[in-house]
Amino acid sequence: MELNTNKLVAKALEVAARAHYGDMRKGKEEDVPYIVHPVEVAMILQENGIEEDVIAAALLHDTLEDTELTEKDLKTIFNDRIAELVIGASEKLEDRDNTPWEERKEHTINYLKTINDIDIKYIACADKLANIRSMIRDYDEIGDELWSIFNRGYEKQKWYYESLVESLVQLKGIKMYEQFKLAVKYLFSQE
Repeated sequence: MELNTNKLVAKALEVAARAHYGDMRKGKEEDVPYIVHPVEVAMILQENGIEEDVIAAALLHDTLEDTELTEKDLKTIFNDRIAELVIGASEKLEDRDNTPWEERKEHTINYLKTINDIDIKYIACADKLANIRSMIRDYDEIGDELWSIFNRGYEKQKWYYESLVESLVQLKGIKMYEQFKLAVKYLFSQE
């Protein structure tokens, strides 16, 4: 059984790496391959004792939004549950690319408040923790210049991340949530 779960995670890593091939991280880490982000998200989940199917989905969590991979591909390569988790961890908006940032983020905040699937909340929390850690690394290096990297600056980022902490409060007491909450407090008390 253990061998099969390791194979699942390895397969997800392979598929994600191929799908994100050539993509680079946003921000100060723009010379870092994008796959580093999903790997960090997966590592956070593993450190928190989360099951392998959720870790596999975390490796794939940005593929529907940012690559050519489709829901059908995920169901064919993996299974319905992993596809469901990846879909749940993706921004579910019609015309996402033409929807204003604030509207997309408000949708994410409300979605995370109401979703009943705890595994999707785990992926979201790990994803946001990885993002805020990256932002802190950048802030520690370039200071307030960080805010010019984003489509929306300090005030909007602060609103978004503080709202995410509230949206994920169901995870209170779980290590990654507590780390996320502290990281948000740290970064947005720098002003």
